[in-house]
Amino acid sequence: MKTSALYLTKHLTILVCINSVSHAVNVDGGRFSQVLTDIANNALGVNKIQEHYNSLRYTNSLLDGEGLVTEISASLSTKFNGPIQALMRIKQAIEEDIDSFPSQTSMPQCCQATGLTNNSQFRTKVNMNQACVTISSYSPQERKFPTTKIQDVMKENHQRNPNLKWQYFGKEDGIYVNYPSLKLNDCSNYDPRFRPFYVSTATPVQKDVVVIIDKSGSMSDTHNSKTLLQIAKEAAISVLETLNPNDRFGVVAFSSSANIPGSGTIGRDCHGTELAKATPLNIKFMKSQVSVIRSAGSTNYEAAMRAAFKFFVNKPDMSDDRGKVILFLTDGEKTAGGEPLDVIKEENKKINNSVVILTYGLGQQLNVNAIQKLKDMAAQTRTDASYGEIKIGEFKHISDPDFLRSSMASYYNRFSSSEKIQNPIFSVPYQDLFGIGLISSICLPVYRPGGGELVGVACSDATVSDIMSHISYFRQGELSYAFIIDGTGRTLIHPLLPLPDSVKDDPIYVNIEHLERSSSATNVIESMKIGKTGNKTLYSKRTVPRGNMLYEGIETEDVLSHYYWKPVSQSNFSVCIVVGDNDKQPILDPQTVTQDSFVYHRLDYTIDERSNCQHFTRFGTKDKSVVMLTPGAFLEPFNYLDVDETKAMITKYEDFLTGKNVLNNPGLKESILNSVSSTYPVESIWKSSRELSEFVVWRYIGTADGVMRLYPGVELPKNYDHTRRAWYKRTIALKGQDVVSAPYLDLWGSGYLITLSKTITEGSGSTSGQTVAVIGTDFTINYFYQMMQNTYSDCQNTQQYSCFIIDSSGYIVIHEDFANPDSTSPQIENVHVIYKESAIAEDLINQNMMNKASCIDFETIKEQFTYRVATNGNDRMNTNAKYKIDPVPNSNTFIVIRQRVYTTSTRCCSIYGISPDSYKCSSRSCDCLCYTDADFNYCNNAYTLLADAAQTCSPRDPELQTENLNDAEKIKNLQFCFDPKCSTRTQKL
Repeated sequence: MKTSALYLTKHLTILVCINSVSHAVNVDGGRFSQVLTDIANNALGVNKIQEHYNSLRYTNSLLDGEGLVTEISASLSTKFNGPIQALMRIKQAIEEDIDSFPSQTSMPQCCQATGLTNNSQFRTKVNMNQACVTISSYSPQERKFPTTKIQDVMKENHQRNPNLKWQYFGKEDGIYVNYPSLKLNDCSNYDPRFRPFYVSTATPVQKDVVVIIDKSGSMSDTHNSKTLLQIAKEAAISVLETLNPNDRFGVVAFSSSANIPGSGTIGRDCHGTELAKATPLNIKFMKSQVSVIRSAGSTNYEAAMRAAFKFFVNKPDMSDDRGKVILFLTDGEKTAGGEPLDVIKEENKKINNSVVILTYGLGQQLNVNAIQKLKDMAAQTRTDASYGEIKIGEFKHISDPDFLRSSMASYYNRFSSSEKIQNPIFSVPYQDLFGIGLISSICLPVYRPGGGELVGVACSDATVSDIMSHISYFRQGELSYAFIIDGTGRTLIHPLLPLPDSVKDDPIYVNIEHLERSSSATNVIESMKIGKTGNKTLYSKRTVPRGNMLYEGIETEDVLSHYYWKPVSQSNFSVCIVVGDNDKQPILDPQTVTQDSFVYHRLDYTIDERSNCQHFTRFGTKDKSVVMLTPGAFLEPFNYLDVDETKAMITKYEDFLTGKNVLNNPGLKESILNSVSSTYPVESIWKSSRELSEFVVWRYIGTADGVMRLYPGVELPKNYDHTRRAWYKRTIALKGQDVVSAPYLDLWGSGYLITLSKTITEGSGSTSGQTVAVIGTDFTINYFYQMMQNTYSDCQNTQQYSCFIIDSSGYIVIHEDFANPDSTSPQIENVHVIYKESAIAEDLINQNMMNKASCIDFETIKEQFTYRVATNGNDRMNTNAKYKIDPVPNSNTFIVIRQRVYTTSTRCCSIYGISPDSYKCSSRSCDCLCYTDADFNYCNNAYTLLADAAQTCSPRDPELQTENLNDAEKIKNLQFCFDPKCSTRTQKL
C-alpha cells in the first residue's frame, strides 16, 4: 500500500530515442491508453465495480447552507461549553478554598513527578491520578498552595469530559498547579505570571510594547558570574514571552547610538520601522537577535528614546483600546546625546501622549543623577498635557539584578483594571509542547471572594482539532467547504490550511483575506468579524490539488458560491459554509449487510492465525480484504485518534457493520454502513485475479466518506486518511481518467511501485455523476516497463530507441534506467524530465509544451514552482532534441520518442533528491523545481497579494504514524501471500 507521495498529472509521456530514423516512428498514444484501460479492468475490476455502483440507488439532495451553518455553529458552541464548564468548576473550587490554602502541599513538584505512564491523548507520560506543582524562584517565602480539592475537581472534570487536555491554575505568588501530573525540567525557572495565558487573562488589553536595552560598556560588569547585559537580555526575553499574537512589540538596543536588533536581516527590515505582531515566528526571531547583543560604547538616552518613539509615530494608532508602553533599562547615567525628556515631550504629543514609560535602573552603582533622570522620564516631567492626559509611569531601582526579570516581566500590571472579568478569555491557538497539535486555552481570572484582589488565573485547554472537527472533516458535495475565523480575521480552520493536529511547528497565522481573495468576499469577512449572521452569493476560486503539492502544484477554478455564516456563541469565533451552486450530497439507499462484508484491518484482533501470510514485510491475509475506518468516518474524528483501540472497541465496529447489532452505532457517520457494504463486491473481483496477483502488489478502494478497503489485508497507520493522500487527490482532480503515478518506494518492502487509479461515480458512471470513491492498484516498475515495451515495437529496438514515460507534471513514470538500475542507490523516485532528459525538457519549454506554474505556500512563506506538460502531439525529430511526443488519451500521460544519440545540452537541473522547498529558483527558464520567497511582511503578518499574485497552495500530506507497524516477529515462518514464480518466467516483469 502506498504510504509516500505519488506524483502524476494530466498526461503520461513516453519518450523513445532514435539513432537514425529510417522509418516513421509509431508511438500512437491511443495504443497505450488501451493498455491502461485493460490493467484498470483486469487488475482492479474498474468496469465491474462501476457497473455495481451504477446499479445502486442514490438520493441527491441540494445542500442546505443555512441549515448546515446553524447546525455546525450550535455543535461548536456545545463543544466549547465543555471546557468552559470545567473552568467554572475550577474557579468555584478555588474561591471556596482560598482562605484555607496551606503553606505546604501534598501534591508533588512537577520536576519530581512519579507514577507516569504513556498517554496517547496527551502524547507524553502523565499521571492521571494527581496534579503537580511548580514553585517559581521569584515566589515569596510566605506562599500558599492550592488544596487537593482543586486537584480533585480537575480529575472529575476529565472524567466528565475525556476530551479535555491540560487544566491548570497559576497564582499571583508564582505557584502553578497542572493536571495531569507530568515531568518538567527546571521547575523553579517556570513562572506562570510571565506566560501569555496569564498576562492576556489578567490584563486582556492588547498591548504595544517597546523594550529598550542598555548595551553600553558598563553592562559588561558581572553579577553572580553573569554580565549585567546577559541579565538584561534574559529580562527582555521574558517580556517578549508574555506577549500573545494580538500584541505588538519593538526592541531597541543602545549605547553611543541606538539600533534595532534584526532590522538588517534580509526580509526583516520592517522591524526597524514598525511594531511587529507578537506571532510565535516574530518572537522566536527577536529572541535570537536579542541573545547576540554585545556591550560597548557610552550611554545615549536621547538616541534610545527617539528610536523607541519611531515605532509609535511611524504608523500611529490613536485608538484608546491598546496599551502603549516603553520599558527603558539602563545601569548608569547618561554620558552622551541630548535631553531625553525633550524627545519624550516632542514625540509623545504626536500620538496624544498615549505612551506610558516605565524605567528600570540596574545595580547598586546607579548614582543619584541617573536615578532622578529615570524618575523624571517615567513621570514625563516636560510633557505638555494639552496634547492629552499624561500617563504617569514608574521608576524601579533594581539593586539586586537577580530580580530584574520578575520586575520587568510584571509590566503588564500597569494595564490592570478595577473592573472584574467575568467572561472566559480564549487564547490564540498555539503549538502544544508535547505534540498534541494546536491548542486553545480558555481562561478566567480568579478573585478573592467579596470583590477582592486577583488571586490568579485558571485555564482549561482543548485542542483545536477536537473542538472544530466538524469543520476539519466537513465533507458535503464536491464544491462545498467550511472555514472558521476569530474576531480579528485570523483563520483557524480552512481547507487550504493544514489540519490542526498535523502542525508540528509554531503556526503561521493566516488572515482569512489571504484565503478568500474575492473582492466580493470582503463584506462577508467584515460581517463575520463583528459576529453577524448572513448569506451572500458570489464567484470564488476553488483550489484543486493535483496530488503532492510540492511536486505537482494546484489548479484553480471559478465557482458560483453561496456563503452562509453565523457566530459561535460563548466565543469570538464565526463559522462559514460555502456551498457550490447546485452542489448535491448523494445519499445511498440502505444496503444489505452481510457477515463477510467487514473485516477490520487490525489483524492482531480479527483474523485467525491459519489465514495469515507474509506480504513482503507485512503480516497479512489473502483470504479477505480488510477495512480501515479512517478518522473522517467517525462523528468525532479526534476521539478516535486520541484513544488506543481495544478489542472491545473493534468488536463494536464489527457488530454494527456486519449486522449483528445495527442499533448500537459506535460513533460512525450514518453513511459508513452503506459504504462498507457497497465496496464489498470488489473483494471477489480482486481475489479472482490470481494471475495478476503475482505482479500487482496492492489493491484498494477509498470512499469519499472515509472507508478504506485494502487487499491483501494488512494493518494501516491509525492516522491514515486516504482522502488526504496524493494518490486520492490526484485522481479526484482527474475525474474519469486512468491516472498513473510516478514511482515511489513502498515502505513495506515491495520496492518501487507505480499506481494506477480511477474515480468511481454514482449514478450512470459518467463524469457528471458525483465521485463516491477512488479505486487504485500498485504494481512493480518492471511490470509497467514491460507493458510499455510490448506495446511499441520501436521501443524494443533498444540500439536505436529509448522509451520512457513522464506525467503531466514532467515526472518520469518509467525509464529503462528504472527497470535496469546500475547502482544500489538508483535514482527512481521524483525524477523529473528536467533532470533526466534535459535536451527534451529544454525543447518542451521553448516550444511552450511545458510551462511553470506556482502557488504560495503559507506554511513556509514561499512561492513554489512546478511544471505542466500539455500538448496534442508534436514531431520534433528534425530538431537537435530529436523526439516525438504524443498524449495518451484519457490519462495523465504522454508518449515521446527520440534518437538515442543526439547533441546534448547543458543539464537544466543537475541536482537530485532535494525537496523543491529547499532549492531556490535561479534565473534560468529551464530550472529544477524550486521556490522563491513570498512577498511577506513579517511585522504585519501579511502577504502582499496583488491581482497577479499566485493562488494559495493546498496543504501538504500529513505525516503517517508508522512507528508501531513493525511486523518482523509476526511474519517469522509464514508463507508468502503470493508466489511471484520468478524462476519459471522467461521475461523479467
